Amino acid sequence: MSEQDYIIYAEHVSIGWSGKTVLNDVSLKVRRGEFVTILGPSGCGKTTLLRIIAGFLQPDNGRILLDGKDITGIPPYKRPMNTVFQRYALFPHLNVYENVAFGLQLRGMKERQMDEEVVAALHLVGLDGFEERNVNELSGGQQQRVAIARAVVNKPEVLLLDEPLSALDQKLRKEMQLELMRMHKELGITFIFVTHDQEEALTMSDTVVVMHDGVIQQQGNPKFIYDEPKNTFVADFIGESNILEGRMLSDGLVHFMGRDVKCVDKGFEKDAPIHVIIRPEDIWLLTGEEALDDVPNEVRKNVFAHGFVKSCVFKGVHYEMYVETDEGTLLQVQDYLPEEVGAEVDVCIKPFDIHVISRQQ
Repeated sequence: MSEQDYIIYAEHVSIGWSGKTVLNDVSLKVRRGEFVTILGPSGCGKTTLLRIIAGFLQPDNGRILLDGKDITGIPPYKRPMNTVFQRYALFPHLNVYENVAFGLQLRGMKERQMDEEVVAALHLVGLDGFEERNVNELSGGQQQRVAIARAVVNKPEVLLLDEPLSALDQKLRKEMQLELMRMHKELGITFIFVTHDQEEALTMSDTVVVMHDGVIQQQGNPKFIYDEPKNTFVADFIGESNILEGRMLSDGLVHFMGRDVKCVDKGFEKDAPIHVIIRPEDIWLLTGEEALDDVPNEVRKNVFAHGFVKSCVFKGVHYEMYVETDEGTLLQVQDYLPEEVGAEVDVCIKPFDIHVISRQQ
């Protein structure tokens, strides 16, 4: 695809201050209508990248293209974008209507049309009849909805959202995740969303961009990034992972935890040092009391270790267990059924659920 096929193209963007590099040669392409989430820990550069796209910061190097045109030097108010900030940035002296209408008033929109646009925006975020309410009387979730209404009422081509759910409690966050997904589908505009919360990213996004230390580590659809992490940082940051050292013996055969184990990975040099990534939910535990008829043959034939259950904690949806194998490896296991602490178990994993990456990555 050419540059013109993307609504946003951040091209080789770098910036730093106080002798520290914050973004290091970052390139990001966003298709029109996508819901893109930039995900990473605090200090990774994700908000800085968003602020450069918005025009609040100027990069030291690189440029920002909108529909193939360079907008790097254009100020924020001249870009067809609106930003929803982490703290909402509502005007406390204005009521809900006045907050939402603020941008329309600056554009000189006629009052009748402005009324229609504000009412429509409030309806979109589920705040019908809130026009005269004082924003200080609203809950955090309602304030966030006002901030979104104020952003979308201007009909931006791109909506930028800087951790807008971080101040909400868990139940409200989940509700607002669904609301944002609904609004994105209804509006049909491009969303670029910043968060440190992996669940938000995996739940809401068409594309997830994982950042660390000012560099994009991996970019792709949520399932691909979860199933095929590019390196150990992504594997460890997105969900839970057992990360083990080993050697690639040949195509489809890897050595780790003291034994040779079948896998599906290919293309590594013989005896190449590698990391083996195993998700906790992909591990099966079999006890001597296990009814073999209830266990798939594909699992039974792939016992690769023996050990004992060291701990078992209920996590609300599943049980989290740690199993110490005979050669001393501690494995995290997640299952809907618990095993007793001290229970003797066989550890099984199917070859397809073993993910091998180069140890240099």
